Amino acid sequence: MKRLLILVLILISTCAFAFSADFGLNLDQLIEAENDLLTYETGITPWFSYDNGNNFSLYLSGYFSIFYQKNSGEFADNGGWVFIPEFSRFVFIYSISDKISLEAGRMEFADSIVFTASGLFDGLRFNVDLPAGSLSAAFLFTGFLYKETASIIMTGTDSADYAVSFNGRNFGDYCASSRMLTSVRWDMPVKAPFGEASKLSADMLLQFDLNDNDDFLHSQYFSALMEFYPKDMLRITGGLLFSMMQNNGNFGTAFGFLAQCKMDFSFTKAADLFGVTVKATFGTTDNGFNSYTPVSGVPQGSIFEGTLSGLASFNIDYNIKIVDSLFAQCALSYFIRTFNIPNEGNLYGGELWAMLGWQPLDDIFVFAGGGIFIPGMGNVYSEGTAVTWKVTAGLTLSF
Repeated sequence: MKRLLILVLILISTCAFAFSADFGLNLDQLIEAENDLLTYETGITPWFSYDNGNNFSLYLSGYFSIFYQKNSGEFADNGGWVFIPEFSRFVFIYSISDKISLEAGRMEFADSIVFTASGLFDGLRFNVDLPAGSLSAAFLFTGFLYKETASIIMTGTDSADYAVSFNGRNFGDYCASSRMLTSVRWDMPVKAPFGEASKLSADMLLQFDLNDNDDFLHSQYFSALMEFYPKDMLRITGGLLFSMMQNNGNFGTAFGFLAQCKMDFSFTKAADLFGVTVKATFGTTDNGFNSYTPVSGVPQGSIFEGTLSGLASFNIDYNIKIVDSLFAQCALSYFIRTFNIPNEGNLYGGELWAMLGWQPLDDIFVFAGGGIFIPGMGNVYSEGTAVTWKVTAGLTLSF
């Protein structure tokens, strides 16, 4: 019996040299209150990783959440609990050689300036490292993603489908809008006019509407990003976007830009980071409508829910690490509509947000934050529109 036990231990030790496997579990708690809306979510994220030590690795994870929401305002309801299962990152990576690899599954993806598409997508991605940089090509699909997480809202039909909440029973209300993405991206180091390091990224993203709807939308996006560090404590980023769209006989073009400056220094003895960011997109179709529609409808504020579609945003943020386990951040933002609507203004208003985070151990993280959006600082909303406030708190435990 002892010999058998020793043999088993030797085999396990031998396998440990041949490959590496690991697994774990994250437990998340989140509560939010916003004017008349209260939400609570508890989530479990099991994950597993494997590396054969040679040319193959995989990462598997899921997210299982219990979600509660109650509205006490104009659309008052009794609230309710919903169980929502999701696949999270679920990717297989095969290294054909030291410089060539292939990914398959549900993977993280974003365009170079993170204007158009970001998040998890299903599909394939091919990566190759070349002497002058790296090249990647991706073929992605959105129709199996959970619609609340993916937020693929490009047409009126998408918006109507998105408004129908998944109740845990009708799986037809679960999936996001069906769209195929094809992307080619190039990343390369370049010589900056000054500074020690810089990077240039450029990509092309083609989006094809696979839904059988009258308001179909096909779109193409071309973007580039330049990032350089003129000083050790300073990072300057600039980006450009050009897009085209075809929608039910209408054609439109749009362009956008990103300008950002991040400075790492200390007003106090604590480490801090100060940043200024400006984003904007412009363009109209032949019939006068806004012509830039991102694939991923990512809100540009912590409270303000508008996407980058026909929007300019100005943001000042400050992050400070008070001690090793405690950090804080605050941000001031302002939002402007970049296309005109007759007899309406273009200024949405301003937002103020602050958050405090505490991580006493590597596997424990607690945060609390809050802020306000003030429509009275603009002229889009009718006079007397109430200030929107929001508070949130959360806890993450890793096992």
